[in-house]
Amino acid sequence: MKSKVKKIIILIGILLCLCVIGIVGYCVYSLYKISSHYGTSVVVEKGNLYCLEDRNYQICGQISSKLDLSLQSQKIGSKYFQIENSNYYILYSDATKTEKKEISLPNYVVWNQTVHTKEQTHLYQENKLVMTLQKEMSFPIFYQDTSNYYVTYLNQIFEIPKSENIEVYEEKNTDETIAQTIPVLYFADINTWKDTTQWIEQKQKLLEDGWETILVSDYQKWLSGGVQLKEHSILLLSNTKTNIDGLQIEKRDETIDWKESNAVSKVGKANLYTITETITYDQFQKMLDGQTVIVSSMDQKIPVLNYHFFYDPTIGEACNENICLTTQKFEEQLQYLKENGYYTLTMEEFRDWMYGKIEVPQKSILITVDDGAFGTGKHNGNHLITLLEKYDMHATLFLITGWWSIENYRSPNLDIESHTYDMHTSGLCPNQTNGAQMLCSSYDHVMNDLKKSIEITQSTKAFCFPFYAYNSTAIQQVKEAGFELAFIGGSYKASRNVDKYHIPRYPIAYNITMDQFIQMVS
Repeated sequence: MKSKVKKIIILIGILLCLCVIGIVGYCVYSLYKISSHYGTSVVVEKGNLYCLEDRNYQICGQISSKLDLSLQSQKIGSKYFQIENSNYYILYSDATKTEKKEISLPNYVVWNQTVHTKEQTHLYQENKLVMTLQKEMSFPIFYQDTSNYYVTYLNQIFEIPKSENIEVYEEKNTDETIAQTIPVLYFADINTWKDTTQWIEQKQKLLEDGWETILVSDYQKWLSGGVQLKEHSILLLSNTKTNIDGLQIEKRDETIDWKESNAVSKVGKANLYTITETITYDQFQKMLDGQTVIVSSMDQKIPVLNYHFFYDPTIGEACNENICLTTQKFEEQLQYLKENGYYTLTMEEFRDWMYGKIEVPQKSILITVDDGAFGTGKHNGNHLITLLEKYDMHATLFLITGWWSIENYRSPNLDIESHTYDMHTSGLCPNQTNGAQMLCSSYDHVMNDLKKSIEITQSTKAFCFPFYAYNSTAIQQVKEAGFELAFIGGSYKASRNVDKYHIPRYPIAYNITMDQFIQMVS
């Protein structure tokens, strides 16, 4: 009997040991399973958010899409991981341990405006809902665009759509001074320039004065009015991206509509300064101060091209004149200019350059078109404007304003200047070039004609002599009418040294080759 009892006791002991081992094993396994999900950084694809209330974890939000999170230090065994810098928790099984990501927020100045959500808070990233919090919240606006307010939370950026049920109110979120203007400095080849004495002086000035370089992406957001940047922010550009002694040099972005006006950038106005070997230290200082800088460059020459008519033989159009150009050939030329970095000037820019008021890129060009006949207007083929807009190039039309309505030529890519009102008939003046009637008409007749043309164009920036024909009287009349420039032929490049009323142009004939065209513009 005693032996039987002894055996039962031993069996019970073995069972108790097995239970203890099982419980301990289960606990160890559970701890291992939980700890295998924990890390200072985790990814949650989907899951609930929990809040700790009266020692119980209650659902108080959701994660709807992949989200990177940082976690607080964790108590051993807890199934709920606390999100760093918050009162929210996630269930361990929803978390996947990952490498810690260094998140660097842009160095923007928050707005003195706060966005307040109502009832629930929906937070998005890349237009996808990633987090819903079951309560109202307020966030200082970090930056914004036309669709979203961007806020910082959990050390990352979230979007709050402006279409959400929210309110925005004024609130003092910062005392920092914001940049009203930003100097943009363009160094054509920074790898060559960094070895010059000028760069050493310029770099030292930037560092001593505490200028903070920004990225092109930051500049674009600021340019559209969505971002506030610190005072003393500056954008440095070159043909390559690099970093020199802590100064970030960005690659020039040609998608930005740079005005090249050697003036400071303002919201909505992308101006830049071009740094050349002729820039003095004082001029460099003026650039940093946001002043317009006039740089003497009398040696620069600009090709001025002169077109007339455009036609498309593939749709049955024909033109037998020497000054006719096929749309295919014109497009090939525009494409070459675009692909090779040429800047097509407005007439205002060309005039200001001629008078020494601004500097323009070395690869600048002025495209002019005479008359307003075949293919130049929306009523007679519409080839000129279509191709200019396609390649986002600019040109100036010298219109015979009494022959066609100016409304046929309206385009942001086309300036319209005077080619007289009704003085483009040849053969009327014996012994004159092409018999140009402007050269033998009465003084008053010419002045009245020019006055009518100006009333239509609303511009006196430039005039073009019909048939390239002029004399001293005609030039005097053009000046008296108020025109600031006058164009002729000539087949050589324009410079600031030429007479402003004898500006030469390259006439573009039907048989021009691409090699000849390239030689003209090079």
